[in-house]
Amino acid sequence: MRPVFAVLAVFVPVAAWSQQPRSPDHVDVIENHASATANYGENLRKSPGSLRAEVSRLAGKAEDEAAKADPASGNACSSSCPVVQEPAHILLSIVPNKFLSGYDEEQKCEELMKQTSSRPLRFGPRRARTEKEVGAWLSDVSQGHGEDGTVLYSKCSGKCSPRYLLDVARDGDGFVANLDVVCGPARDKTDNTYAVSSGYRWACRAAR
Repeated sequence: MRPVFAVLAVFVPVAAWSQQPRSPDHVDVIENHASATANYGENLRKSPGSLRAEVSRLAGKAEDEAAKADPASGNACSSSCPVVQEPAHILLSIVPNKFLSGYDEEQKCEELMKQTSSRPLRFGPRRARTEKEVGAWLSDVSQGHGEDGTVLYSKCSGKCSPRYLLDVARDGDGFVANLDVVCGPARDKTDNTYAVSSGYRWACRAAR
């Protein structure tokens, strides 16, 4: 698989993720973590330690790990829900290291966090022929462009910050991308760093 996430730097400065590692129909394996800066100059140069560099690096590692992983050896799913033997999906998350407190709309953002943590705003499936098309879609959504972006910022408005979980899978010669968004507290922009994580997802099926 070619690097799916090499183009995703266009949207990462506003991303974050509320992780749910296990569910009835899948299990997530998150193996890669880094701290990265959203400094504009460093990201423009794709300097080591910038979001652009770390997102590309960690997503690439997740792709390599998923290709080599054996779900059966790790007991990924429960005995009643065996792993489906198919290529794993690639996951990417970015979480601000620091959030505001005591600000206008704090109560509103906390309430939205509760609501969307249990039921994330979902966009997709989005079919794309290339990685660049996936990146362009995510860029539009994160900036409030297009139909999906308009919906997102109507539901996660004001100072509240959207957080993203990206799930990308191969679909023949192209890709299928799904985006789950949690709307939560505003990030503290005096701390311009993020925790970046990547991994992969095994799909499960109920035993007959």
